[in-house]
Amino acid sequence: MENIDEKKLYEIQFVQLIFSLKTSAIMQLGKIANPLTGKIERNLNEAKYTIDMLNMIKEKTKNNLAPDEEKIINDAVFELQMNYIDEVKKDKEEKKEPKPKEKEEITEKETKEQTEEQAEKTEEGQKPEVEEKEEADESKENVEKEKKPKKKSGKKKYSKAKKKNENKA
Repeated sequence: MENIDEKKLYEIQFVQLIFSLKTSAIMQLGKIANPLTGKIERNLNEAKYTIDMLNMIKEKTKNNLAPDEEKIINDAVFELQMNYIDEVKKDKEEKKEPKPKEKEEITEKETKEQTEEQAEKTEEGQKPEVEEKEEADESKENVEKEKKPKKKSGKKKYSKAKKKNENKA
């Protein structure tokens, strides 16, 4: 470190600070595991705070950075902002739809409740819903058949008339 001049040292420390904050934000966005716990820990509020802090540093150091330092901080802020937007969208989608396990649990619970209701109806002498639905479907079909005009063919008339004549004779 003694051989490095002060200006170069500050450049190195500035880049280290930006990368440190960027890494923290990426971890807070749930993109990488926390090295201390080994777990993915997503906290969008902390991530937003870290991104805002990087943005503040960017604004405060404007026109006072070397071109490569400016590029590093601009790229870091841009990348983190895009990732933050994606994570917020994911968060909203996750809140809208129940998780797959929750869906299975709901379906299983509904099926169990329906089965119990049908068992109670059977015990009380009522028809289970399945049979009621089948009977309703059959009665709908019968009503539809009655509504349809019957096709009359000449053959049936002839055979009926022939039977009447045979009965008279």
